[in-house]
Amino acid sequence: MESNILSGGLEDLNGIKGIILELNSYKDKNDILVTEESKLEKTIKNKEKAITDEIAGTIKKRKDEIEATYNDQIEKTRARMKKIRSKKEKSRSAKVTERIETETIQLSEEYRQLVLESKAIFKQNKIPAFYNSRLFYALFMPKGIGDIAIIIMTLIVILIVIPCTVYFYILPEENMIYLILVYFITVIFFGGIYMRIDNNTKEKHIDSFKKVYRIRCQIHENKRRRNKIKISILSDKDESQYGLENFNQELSELDQELKSITEQKKEAMVAFENTTRFVIGEEIKLRNQEELAAQKKEYGEVYVEIKETEEKIKALSMEIANVYEAYLGKEFMSVEKLNILADIITDNNLKTISEAIAFYKEGNY
Repeated sequence: MESNILSGGLEDLNGIKGIILELNSYKDKNDILVTEESKLEKTIKNKEKAITDEIAGTIKKRKDEIEATYNDQIEKTRARMKKIRSKKEKSRSAKVTERIETETIQLSEEYRQLVLESKAIFKQNKIPAFYNSRLFYALFMPKGIGDIAIIIMTLIVILIVIPCTVYFYILPEENMIYLILVYFITVIFFGGIYMRIDNNTKEKHIDSFKKVYRIRCQIHENKRRRNKIKISILSDKDESQYGLENFNQELSELDQELKSITEQKKEAMVAFENTTRFVIGEEIKLRNQEELAAQKKEYGEVYVEIKETEEKIKALSMEIANVYEAYLGKEFMSVEKLNILADIITDNNLKTISEAIAFYKEGNY
């Protein structure tokens, strides 16, 4: 085999070149097919991802739409319930107010008569109306903890708040003499007013003040009794006497409607998760099946063709390595070098490949 290859001539050299050209052709084809395979893989992956995204997006959208529909109905029902509760509360408040007025009408009239009586006493004795106040009776005719608290608060205002305000915010400078003077003037001023009222007004009309005091005690008791009745009515949970049956009936119906819608929503979501979502997925897959199948078919054909090409490349490469490269050397296993050897044979009238190689290595070409 060695003597046949090396002793072969131009025709054998062209035969080797033909095999190498065929190998190069398959390699070029394989490169193109590999690139095509990569593009098809990417196209298929993108298509599958697009299908997956479309399925996920569609399922989410349909699910959100179903939830939104039921939620809208739920919110409308709740809004109606809120509106009816508001109407019920207004009606109840009006009926409660009416009940309070009815059950306290006698006490209210008594209160009105007591107030008129106290005013009449002051008017008859020409006593200014502002003396008929809680502050006056607390300061000049105190009785009980409440009046003591008013006295203490009044003293705090007169002996602390007013002097400090004048001393720190009104006077141009801070001086202990000024502070003593302010306290002296304040005590003299308000003490003088208190003594004047006590001596000139209170003592002069002491009987009238005592009568009005007794009336004020009756007024206080009247208020206490009215408040007790009011609190009792407000805390009464029995609504049967207020005629709210229509509101209660409508609220009960709406509550059942709300429960029904909520249950329907739950069933719809379960059905969607168990059935509808799979139907949506299959529909989208079926719609894209033909295009995806065509891409996979094309990919399969390219894959098979690559496999066949690689087998051809492998076979030719082994043939070249075993039959030619082992004798000619890897150096001459290229079209360019084989063309050079062919030119050497032609130009120098050589007979064999062996002679051409020797001529080439001698540096004659």
